[in-house]
Amino acid sequence: MLRQTAEPCNALSPWIAHYWHWHLPASVALPELFPGTGGELLCNLGGNLLLDVMAAESGIMTSRYLVKTGDMVLLSPRRCRLRLSSAAGQPDIRFISARLRCGTAFPLFGLSLEELSDNPLFLADIRLKHPTPLLLGIPFISQVHRLERWLVQMLGDSLMHLPHMTLAANRLYYGEHVSTVREALALNPRTMERRIRHFIGVDARYFCRTARFQHTLRQILAGHPVLDSALEQGYTDQPHFIKTCRFFTGLTPGELFTAEHQALNYYVTLENKAGNI
Repeated sequence: MLRQTAEPCNALSPWIAHYWHWHLPASVALPELFPGTGGELLCNLGGNLLLDVMAAESGIMTSRYLVKTGDMVLLSPRRCRLRLSSAAGQPDIRFISARLRCGTAFPLFGLSLEELSDNPLFLADIRLKHPTPLLLGIPFISQVHRLERWLVQMLGDSLMHLPHMTLAANRLYYGEHVSTVREALALNPRTMERRIRHFIGVDARYFCRTARFQHTLRQILAGHPVLDSALEQGYTDQPHFIKTCRFFTGLTPGELFTAEHQALNYYVTLENKAGNI
């Protein structure tokens, strides 16, 4: 099994957190993708994949999609969990993905995340030409370079001039209070909510709740104690964090933070940029 990650170029670093590539046997069970704040721009380079959309807390499947070889799909779960698995009879699982920072998808595609409403967006469905076919059969770093050329072209003028709401989304993600961000933009509460929903997909309060859980999750997966991490991120006590963990993952911390999940999860750190697992 192979995992690789790469940093974006300087021009794209405000938009892209990192790129990551997995090449796994078809028999490997992939972890679930929990509700988040950014997005994944995933290029399927291996066998066909099944994509299940499930309600976040209950785990009830609401829809299923087929991600074919060569497809590019935007995944931006907010109130759902996503599960990828190999379709029957496929040789392997192989994909490269660009981890989009919060506020990136709307300037990139001109589509409101609120209107997508947790549904995956297949770029072929909006007749948008994408580079996935050109990524087949070339080294990971070459895939990243081709993908970046396309992303730079797609962002256009926004590349060097980040929209105010993209900047606002990032400030919320890193812990600034909603009222502080709103006052800096000189917007009333209703206008702020209406505009920022296009960029983050949900209301600002729910977005901040999700961001706090994501920060805590990353800290725990980096090896820090569960309770210490939860308290450091602002949870009042252990029951508070357990309730939030069940809401976003359907699991308690004890059920979630297993050795298996520690070994294979989507919370990639760039300190370990490439390796076999």
